Order: sequence, then structure tokens, then C-alpha cells
Amino acid sequence: MKIKALVSFAGAFSMHKGEIKECNDKDILNDLLSCGYVEEVKTNKKKVEANEN
Repeated sequence: MKIKALVSFAGAFSMHKGEIKECNDKDILNDLLSCGYVEEVKTNKKKVEANEN
């Protein structure tokens, strides 16, 4: 899942505020999402494809 950091944090998985990164570890994702450190980045493939044409 692609996520965006809402705050800076460090540990087994580290990010700085505003950074966007891919994370596929479900345990880490659940912890970060539940404490409000990150949010999911929604991607719209149709929008990207329209811009490429």
C-alpha cells in the first residue's frame, strides 16, 4: 500500500512528514494507521492515463 506520513517517525519503518512510500507489511501498516501517523495514498489510474494522452 502506498502511504503518506502525517508526522515524522523512526523505528523498524521510518518516514519524515510528507514523505510518500510503499509499505507491504500488514502489521506495520495497521500500527501506523491506527495511531494516525500515516494515511493511504489513493491513486487514480484513469486520471493518470488521461494525462498521458
